[in-house]
Amino acid sequence: MRIESASLREMAIGFLVLLALLLPMLPLAQDGTARMRVHFRTTEMAKPRAFTAEAPLGVCAAMAAALTYENPDTGEYTRVACGE
Repeated sequence: MRIESASLREMAIGFLVLLALLLPMLPLAQDGTARMRVHFRTTEMAKPRAFTAEAPLGVCAAMAAALTYENPDTGEYTRVACGE
């Protein structure tokens, strides 16, 4: 059974993309713990809600970049802030 070089190349690219996506989630030795504060509101809520959690700083930064949004038409929002 022979694997074509194009499929090997696609598998290598897929592996590199997966590694790049997992990199922010990997704990590093210098990566400290951050307090993650999440404030959110949906259209069904009368008042905004919030919660806090502890996570590695890299995970908190990745989640803040991926989850923060605001919709001015509906008033929905999610804000993620990382603190020490």
